[in-house]
Parts: sequence; structure tokens; C-alpha cells
Amino acid sequence: MIYPTIKATIHQGQIKFLEDVSLPENTPLLITVLDQDALESFTLGEHLVIGLEDILSGQVIETTTTTELSRHLDTIFNEA
Repeated sequence: MIYPTIKATIHQGQIKFLEDVSLPENTPLLITVLDQDALESFTLGEHLVIGLEDILSGQVIETTTTTELSRHLDTIFNEA
């Protein structure tokens, strides 16, 4: 099954889906990190457009381990 959008949050360092979702092992995910200020100023659609623009301009990163993902998220949040 393809889910167009799956809402999730970070809880104790783990990604937790806000919906009941079952995904096959090793399913690739595209994650857009939204901070609280951005959530209040843009619609979900606007966030998706911004994310797609990042993809088209090559401003994306693929992580294959939780360590890589943690480092990348630390970098994102330290820049904010």
C-alpha cells in the first residue's frame, strides 16, 4: 500500500507514526522535518512543495543508519 502522507513525531529519539501504519521492512521514506514555527506559518501543502523543491535542487540526504540520521537531524536543528 502507498501512503501519500504519514504523520509522525520523534519520541525518545525514535520516529513514531501518529497513525496506525504497517510498512514492509526496509521501506524507503522521504522525511520532511517541520519545526513548530514553520507549522504555524505554512500549510501542509506548502511544506510539501518546499520539500519537493529541495529534492529537485539536490538538497536531500540519504541515510542508511540511525547514527547517520541522528547526525543529520542534529545538524538541521543546530542550524535553526
